[in-house]
Amino acid sequence: MEKPFVKIIILIVACALFSSNVFAWGAKGHRIIGEIAQRHLDPKVLKKIDKILQGESLAMCSTWMDHIKSNDSFDHMYAWHYCTIADNKTTYEDGTEEAKNGDVIITIERLIRELSSKNFTDGDERMAIRMLTHLIGDIHQPLHVGNGEDRGGNDLKIKWFEKNSNLHRIWDSEIIDYQDLSYTEYTNWINHIGDDNIEIYQNSNVREWALESKEIRMTGLYPDENSISLGYDYNYNHIETLNLRLYLAGVRLAYVLTAIYKN
Repeated sequence: MEKPFVKIIILIVACALFSSNVFAWGAKGHRIIGEIAQRHLDPKVLKKIDKILQGESLAMCSTWMDHIKSNDSFDHMYAWHYCTIADNKTTYEDGTEEAKNGDVIITIERLIRELSSKNFTDGDERMAIRMLTHLIGDIHQPLHVGNGEDRGGNDLKIKWFEKNSNLHRIWDSEIIDYQDLSYTEYTNWINHIGDDNIEIYQNSNVREWALESKEIRMTGLYPDENSISLGYDYNYNHIETLNLRLYLAGVRLAYVLTAIYKN
């Protein structure tokens, strides 16, 4: 018979393994995206959204979909955080079983329709905004558009500054955390980087966002097969790309919400 403390250790390890596989951007990354979006909203639109969210900011509501993973009644939403576009595919295939059962692309498109029509499949308007805020963040994380082979980089076990990690977790949170900034400080740092092309960035759709992530995934994001430890060089080579993905997620979220609530 297992001793109580052994059971506790097993439970802690299991929870750690589970959480490392499902979180996107980490809380800080999602809050950066929510904060950027909020700063780009028209005051009238922001006022409407603030009322629906009952005073909760987009930054704080952005992590709701990760918090609810401890509640079994939301298990059907697990697959909504990611999608698959194989390396040899140039378009997204919405006829696959994964897509039919709901993935990040299908779910974002559905939420936009439901927020426009006010007919909701899950919950209410507040819940839909919370989900949309989170999932637009997810689709901009390159490893949430997976190749179908390594669970979005989770299976690639490497070290980050000599500590055990995996490629997915490095992109979710560890590069962001390495900058040693609060989410508001981080927002202040990057909230201008794409302003010269903001209209071009906004004039795109959900499937184009996914293909952008897929292309980034395939162009140098994966380290050399001999690299077992990443650190300074990897941060230097990829921080601009990561920051642009955070920025784009924020301004595109603002654009989508404006299109829904501007009238």
